[in-house]
Formats: sequence, structure tokens, C-alpha cells
Amino acid sequence: MTLNSIVIIGTGLAGYNLAKETRKINPTVPLVLITQDEGHFYSKPMLSTALSQGKTPQNLIITPVDTMRAQLNATIYTQTSVQHIDTALQQIFLQTPVGPETLTFSQLVLALGAIPRPLPLLADIHHYRINNLADYTTFMRNFEDKMPLTILGSGLVGCEFAHDFAESETPLHIITPDAYPLSAFAPPPVGEAIQQALSMRGVQWHTQTVLSNAIMHKENLALELSNGVQLNTKTLLSAIGLQANVSLAQKASLAVNSGIVVDRFLQTSHPHIYALGDCAEINGKCLQFVAPLLQSARCLAQTLCGKPTALTLPLAPIVLKLSSLPVILFPPSIHIEGQWHFEKEGLNIKGLFYDHQDVLRGYALTGTQTAARQECLQAISKALENCATAH
Repeated sequence: MTLNSIVIIGTGLAGYNLAKETRKINPTVPLVLITQDEGHFYSKPMLSTALSQGKTPQNLIITPVDTMRAQLNATIYTQTSVQHIDTALQQIFLQTPVGPETLTFSQLVLALGAIPRPLPLLADIHHYRINNLADYTTFMRNFEDKMPLTILGSGLVGCEFAHDFAESETPLHIITPDAYPLSAFAPPPVGEAIQQALSMRGVQWHTQTVLSNAIMHKENLALELSNGVQLNTKTLLSAIGLQANVSLAQKASLAVNSGIVVDRFLQTSHPHIYALGDCAEINGKCLQFVAPLLQSARCLAQTLCGKPTALTLPLAPIVLKLSSLPVILFPPSIHIEGQWHFEKEGLNIKGLFYDHQDVLRGYALTGTQTAARQECLQAISKALENCATAH
């Protein structure tokens, strides 16, 4: 392989969008992508709404891998694992379906995504985690008639899956250590509204408690909670959160914290290696959302093609995919002191967070109040512009 090649490890939204953006700029640079799975292009966020829409795993594929190869004019290694990265020689050692292979790169991009947080208690207990198309395929193959369902976790993914299963009239329980869902992003009235909306669809909540024991009895799981409650379930889905996939970067001795540490150009501690998407840590944060991922792909493509472009993050609210109760969140920074103010009519809530100078710094909208999303976003944008001008 020629030395001026760009190699991307990962074919999720980050890897494929970077490849697309790169091709817009340079149609001829040698481009190689490597993936452990089949390499089809699909949208991972759609997994949590697929069941109620009647989507099969095949339906979720947007573009088959062979079409991606042709569209990108790229070499795509599928069912291939990266064994080692030699940063000094700028080489990658692969295990392909037909045997070992070594690639040389001039620029390497890690688009490794995030992996589910492990729960040691479930190490020997059969349970599911849906983090990719293969996981969804396995779940759907085995889930039929295996109800009720119990979900661990009430974050974004847990709530979206709960809503999706509830829409499909699946009886289910949610176990969460939090007082209300989405507690990491939403103020209490909004979290409580989400909980109520899901309860109205049959979801049974077990808040402020954790799973303390799980015992398999033939096809049934006996669950014991820390608050003394005992549940019987047939299917257990863990949605306790994701963590950046950093193992390959660690083995290559790249700087790693909660994610792969990158600068404002998405460069790692090695000058020829970059990272983006769920695996990257930018300004001390792992931003596991689609909007910063897409912006990262646009900026990094410019950099890889010879025009160094620093990442500027867009103002992007969090949109929860609940058709029964639309939710849009823009949490204020944890460093900003202030107070929430709410307008409420049933489950329709408009929450505005003002700092001590009466400047809008965050918002939380549900139901019909989501119509105010653009107005709120513009107010936040103007406040940030004024702050930047003042400094």
C-alpha cells in the first residue's frame, strides 16, 4: 500500500461519514476502511426505534458494503480485527478472514465507537446489550415470545428502548439507581414527565435501586433488587451506558483518559494518528452524540486532505426519540450556577435555566413545548456570542 494512504478503523457513522467527507475533497487518495463486522452502512441511533416500526435487521441497512466500496472508491476490510498498531513504523497488523496482513499508513484514524459498560454481576447470566446491528440481529432472533422484558438503566438508550418496546405492547420493567429517568441531562420535572409518559404505556419502574442478584432457572431469570423487590423475567437487556472503546489506543501507547485524548484538530498524541466519534475525548469530554460526530468528520476530512481545520462544535440539543412525548434537552454546563424556571401544563413542560445574570444557559422542553426549540437555541447562541464579545 502506498505511504500516502488514509486508513480508517471503524465503519460506523464516524468512520463512514469521514470517508464520505474525504472523498468530497479528494477523489483519488488511497482510502482504506477496516471493520470487525459486515461493513454495511446503517444508523446506530435507529436501533432504539426499530422494533415498533417493524424494522428487521435487513431493513436497517441503508447501503450495503459492496455499494459503499464503489461509492467511496475504497478498500473495505470486513470481518477483520486489528491486532496491533506499530506507531513507529506506521503499520497496522490485521487478522483477516483469509489470514494475517500488514498495512502501512500515512494517516490513521480511529473511529472505534463506544462499548457497553460491563456489569460483573451478569458475567455468567444470559442477557442482551444492543450496541450494533449484529446485537440487534441476535436479539430479534431470540426475543420472540420471551416476555416480560426487564431493562437495566434509564438513560437515553434505556428510555428509547423502553418506549419502543412499550409501543409494541411488550410488558416490561425498568431498574435504575436514579430517582427519575435521564437524571444526567434533565431537571426533575422533565424526568418525572418522561417516567409518567412511559408508565402510561405500561412500563413498571423500580427507581433508586440496583440489581443485587440474578439467578437463572431454565428459561426464567429471578432478579433480586437492593430494595428487597424480587422480579421474574424472561429477557434482560442491559442499557447502563457506554464507554469509549480505547483498548486498541492503549496498546499503541496513545494518550487515553475516559476516551482517546485528541486536540482541537482531532490529533492524538501521535502526529499521524487521529480519533473521532464516540471513542474520542475532546476538551476532557466524550461527546457520544451525532451532531458533534458529523462536525468532527467534516473538519477532520479537511485536515487529512492538507487543510488543517480545528473542530468547532455546533450548539446541538439532545433529542429523545419518544413519539408519545417529544423531549428536547440542552443541559447547562455543570460549572454554571443558576436556577430553573418552569411552565407546565400536564406533561407539556418548558424549563429554562438562567444564570445569576439572568442569561439563558439551558433548556428542557417536552410535548407541545418542543415548538419553542428554535427560539431557545437562538437565545442560547446569542448569549454565547455576547459572552465571547465581552471577553
